[in-house]
Amino acid sequence: MHLTVKHVEVGPLPTNCYIVQDTDSGDALVVDPGQFDPPLLHALESMGVQALRYILLTHGHFDHILGVQPLKDRFGGDVVIFESEEAFLKDDALSVAPPFCAALPRARKADVLVHDGDRLPFGSGEVQVLHTPGHTSGSVCFLLDRFLFTGDTLFCCSIGRTDLPTGNILKLNRSIRRLAKLDGDYTVLPGHMDPSTLEFERENNPYLS
Repeated sequence: MHLTVKHVEVGPLPTNCYIVQDTDSGDALVVDPGQFDPPLLHALESMGVQALRYILLTHGHFDHILGVQPLKDRFGGDVVIFESEEAFLKDDALSVAPPFCAALPRARKADVLVHDGDRLPFGSGEVQVLHTPGHTSGSVCFLLDRFLFTGDTLFCCSIGRTDLPTGNILKLNRSIRRLAKLDGDYTVLPGHMDPSTLEFERENNPYLS
């Protein structure tokens, strides 16, 4: 499996959105389309993506989900979210959408509800689901080859906030320790700020020590 990963900043905050394409099979997916901005469309077109297999959501906050419906309308793909987190797609209070985006279209349901340890076929490999609650109760990280998509769970030298609905600092600390114990090194691709590596985070992130 030969993966191409492209990063696009989308939305008002902004949020890191990732396009992943397996150049062998042509399979493609998008992680956390916080908004279907022109740069995201241009990036997909420049990679030759004509259809998506998945739209992966690390959690249900508005800045990670606002682009889901228009992206799905244009490129298809199964919307994937942790089973308990689907409520965020239907409840603006949970997704903390107002007053930022009350008028924008949002997907209200997922196509695939996942659980911890689930594996989704992709190209000649698979996407592994790691339930990492804390930022929200249904936050997940996605592990694909040597890439770890961490959403708002793990940042470069930091971790996600826990003061929004369903956040829990004790659960987040446990989730961070779980990531720290993964075998080997991975490229960490977070929902905001710069990319990192898991080994760098083990050595420099105070929350992983």
